[in-house]
Amino acid sequence: MEIRPAILEDVKEILTILNAASLALLDKGINQWPYPWDEDTLLEQLGFLHVGTVAGKVIATFGIKDLKGWHVGKSGKYLYQIAIQPEYQGKGYGSVITGWACEYARRLGEELYLDCWAGNTKLKDFYSENGFEFVGDFPEEDYYISVFKCKQEG
Repeated sequence: MEIRPAILEDVKEILTILNAASLALLDKGINQWPYPWDEDTLLEQLGFLHVGTVAGKVIATFGIKDLKGWHVGKSGKYLYQIAIQPEYQGKGYGSVITGWACEYARRLGEELYLDCWAGNTKLKDFYSENGFEFVGDFPEEDYYISVFKCKQEG
């Protein structure tokens, strides 16, 4: 998979991927994201969004933005909104994205954090198996999130 910054022409495909991923989560009883996604919200995120392509086709998206404070009380980078077109899930692309993001943050000399709904055991296990260490569970409105940090090399 090739990873690059998202451009304006990618927004429609990113919208399709996020809507498909949101519906797949809702089918599993996981209310992780809004549905349908708002295109204007994605346009505001250009500059933070990235896409993953296979043979030139956009199949994944994620964002990386600056993190100031938040639950960890530190600055760093925040990896968010990782979504892979459902038919490409389970093929290792999530590991490619998290590995790429960790390396990107290391090159910048920053720590990288991400989170998920605390009840999503499968995703928490995935993060732990892919180079992230559990930081803690934190309250968000009427639920808890689990926060993870990319492990330092070595």
